[in-house]
Amino acid sequence: TTKKLIEEIAVTGGLAVMNITTDLAPGGEAFYYRVERLYDEYGVDWYVHLVIDREYILGSIDRKLAETKAGIQTAENKVDSNLRKSRITLYASVGGATVALTVLSVLFVFRIIEPLVVLEQEMAAVAVMRLEDVDTTKPLSALEEVRLMQVSFLQMIRNLVEYRNYMPASVLQDDSDDDDTSAQENDLSSIDASR
Repeated sequence: TTKKLIEEIAVTGGLAVMNITTDLAPGGEAFYYRVERLYDEYGVDWYVHLVIDREYILGSIDRKLAETKAGIQTAENKVDSNLRKSRITLYASVGGATVALTVLSVLFVFRIIEPLVVLEQEMAAVAVMRLEDVDTTKPLSALEEVRLMQVSFLQMIRNLVEYRNYMPASVLQDDSDDDDTSAQENDLSSIDASR
């Protein structure tokens, strides 16, 4: 066996690591093992065996390495957990922001459209010379474009009221009667058409 170990060590060029099972270490312990042949010109031929317990040399390093691996695994698990929480927070934030912006945009559109709808109704009333149906005391819109339309419309109403004062009542009455009659005829014809 010594000869075989010498050959093996000569091939590897250093220490051999072997597991030795004894009654004291039934699971097998790792030892560093080296054999050197010593001889001289006087005929001394010796084999020197060096056996060192691996635990004695590297035991503390192995334990530190195991602690480091456990610490790294714990840190990775923590990072993964935080990443999952961050993703959930991100998705919830983006979803919430999307819903909030959608609601705000709908409210903003209604706020823009509301004065236009009122203006449309008032224009329909003015078209049939019902100038009293228009509320000229209400506040103007905050939107510049709508406000400019309202200002022009109110100026038109003031001018129509003034012109109406110079028109005979019979002309205004006839126009309104004609409008009512034609509106009633249109309603009746649309009812007949739907039957």
